[in-house]
Amino acid sequence: MIFRVLFIWILAVACLVSWWLVRGEAASSPSADQPFLAEGLPVDRITDVEINFRDGESITLQRTGNQWQQLEPFPVGVDAYTARQLATTATTLRGLKGFSLDDPADPRRARLGLETPPATITWRWDEGSLTLKLGNVTMGGRAWVALEDGAYAWLVDSSLHARLFEIDPRLWRDGALLPDAGVETRVVAIEAGGQQLLLEKQPTGWVMLAPVATRADAASIEDWLARLSRARALGYLYDQPDDLARFGLEPPVATIQLQGRLKDDRTVLLLGDPIGVGSSDRYALVEGSPTILRLGEDVQRVLVPSTGMLVDPTGTAVVREDVARLEIRHPSGVGDFSLAREFDGWLLTPDGGTSRPVSRAAAAGLLGQLTEARASEISFSDYPVELEQAVVVLYGFDGSPLDAIRIIREENGGRWALENGDNVLRIFSVEFSPQIDASQYGPA
Repeated sequence: MIFRVLFIWILAVACLVSWWLVRGEAASSPSADQPFLAEGLPVDRITDVEINFRDGESITLQRTGNQWQQLEPFPVGVDAYTARQLATTATTLRGLKGFSLDDPADPRRARLGLETPPATITWRWDEGSLTLKLGNVTMGGRAWVALEDGAYAWLVDSSLHARLFEIDPRLWRDGALLPDAGVETRVVAIEAGGQQLLLEKQPTGWVMLAPVATRADAASIEDWLARLSRARALGYLYDQPDDLARFGLEPPVATIQLQGRLKDDRTVLLLGDPIGVGSSDRYALVEGSPTILRLGEDVQRVLVPSTGMLVDPTGTAVVREDVARLEIRHPSGVGDFSLAREFDGWLLTPDGGTSRPVSRAAAAGLLGQLTEARASEISFSDYPVELEQAVVVLYGFDGSPLDAIRIIREENGGRWALENGDNVLRIFSVEFSPQIDASQYGPA
């Protein structure tokens, strides 16, 4: 009887001890395979990210609107997706194994690497913040992490560690060279090979001021600015170089300058030497940034466009509906005539002759060629007086002259060209053949 009672007491004590041990183990080892950040991160509200490495280096990122900027160690644009992924990756971490940090004397803590962590990362938003300590990486692609002042360390997959330690932070940067190019651009200035291109957006539209003063093609300029805003560097080569001359950037081979609506809204890109013998890639630098960039050949062609492609290819800026009369004058003074609107038709009047109604299609055809036809080629040259075929003066409905267009043709029945008083030849094919002879106009 006594032995039975003793046995029961021993069994009860054993059960009690077992329960206590299990309870203690549960307290020191929380449930595995659960989200590490149970409450997640407000990814869309994060405005600042601060990363501090054990070697003393730090990176500070800041968001303004949808744009991310690196502030430390120096200002430079950061790819928004990459900055966002730092937080998104953290929210996907799952705790695979927990370790209690309650006992500071536990020798196992040293293996976690959290006493002096290789890196800490802090996210800030509104009135909140969260700091995460990144510890050692273990076998099998796992790593230790812990919240600052957290009670537990967690073994998680090493995806966040990989972003911080295995990817060059320079690859986080936004490769866009001139992302603000577009509707807010007011002045474009390009210097390359001793030549200058200067464009200005005036209240009436875009004009070219250099290499010649002439009308600019708004559609082509806007398309070019859109492509310019998408132009990206191939990579970041050097930070804070001591000497820009060895990269061909002092002086630069070419400069591309954009001026926005405000005086302070100015961006300058410097283009330097090829990066090596036989390479078409070049060094580049955005003024104010300490980073040497690598630019591919395709981007270089976008940065320094053909001047001719930005010239308005039409013969005049006058709209055909504003023209009431055309005077066609020949260099010899012989055969001059005029075309004038008459209700829904046209009248042809030779100098000193009698007016007659002519084909509406023929008269409208000449007017369309002068005001709407787009040249296939642009040439900057002195006006070849000897090739002049006629001068056409356009008049408005109030009788005042609107513009004058000179028509020339290459020798031996070659191509045609229009010139608008700007030493820019807008060249057309042989088939262009404007009707500048009164005999070409049949009756209405």
